[in-house]
Amino acid sequence: MSRTDRPEPRSDVDSLLAAARRGDADSLDELADSAHLSRFHLSRLLKEHLGFPLRDFLAAARVDRGIDVLVEGHSVTRSQVEAGHDSASSYTRAFAKHTGMAPSTYRSRLGSLAAHLMRHQDDATPLVVLHRGFRADDHPQPHPLTVRVEGASERGALFVALHPDPLVKGKPLLGVALLGTHEIDVTAIPDGDYYAMVVEVPRASSLRSYFRMDANRRQLERTPVRFPLAAPTVLTLPLRDLIETDPPITINLPQIFFESLVGRVEVDVSNSGQPVRNSGQAPSSGAG
Repeated sequence: MSRTDRPEPRSDVDSLLAAARRGDADSLDELADSAHLSRFHLSRLLKEHLGFPLRDFLAAARVDRGIDVLVEGHSVTRSQVEAGHDSASSYTRAFAKHTGMAPSTYRSRLGSLAAHLMRHQDDATPLVVLHRGFRADDHPQPHPLTVRVEGASERGALFVALHPDPLVKGKPLLGVALLGTHEIDVTAIPDGDYYAMVVEVPRASSLRSYFRMDANRRQLERTPVRFPLAAPTVLTLPLRDLIETDPPITINLPQIFFESLVGRVEVDVSNSGQPVRNSGQAPSSGAG
């Protein structure tokens, strides 16, 4: 059996993905050279571990590094360079695909969006906010999926997502923000297979915790949930630290929370179990 026919140890795969996250190797060819494997074999190997193509992981990792630069207060130009994009237009397209907005807009709204979420984290009243990329009335489910998060910190915001792909770009098909509660029943969603993910955003004074998710605890269910369910089902998601094979989380969670809460998209807001429609003013474009 040749070397390229042997399965690689998981630790080797993790080290390759860690290098990709850091930007030490920014293409499949560079990773294949460092691992002394053929491009074809490495591509197949990493897709088996990730569940999606390596190119998507690399694209998300570049945007993730660009977000880090913006959160640290640097310019969009520096963010573009650190993300490995030669063209400003290509960077803007890639960034918007993952975050829902241009880098300049993202940078200008960091402070106001974080402050908006902080205010709700300081409120002791339980709050559940749903973002749906579909009409709930068109896709009722015969049996509910109860998603239960374990190990959450006090005053932390939990963001739960159900999406057809393990790597979410832009917005999930179903996104739920949980404040003061750790459980949600999913009673409507189109039939199909969905990966469940949760990430915790702790109450913090640093912008990094709200936009750069590498230090935030999370959980990704590697086996998709298939709807319709055969019976009522409970899915428990225990929070844990990042592992190298986790897809980068590039979605703008505070922005989705804000849009859902003020009713810019279809939304259910539950406050102490009582459905309400909330409204509010958009955060200012300033970074304060």
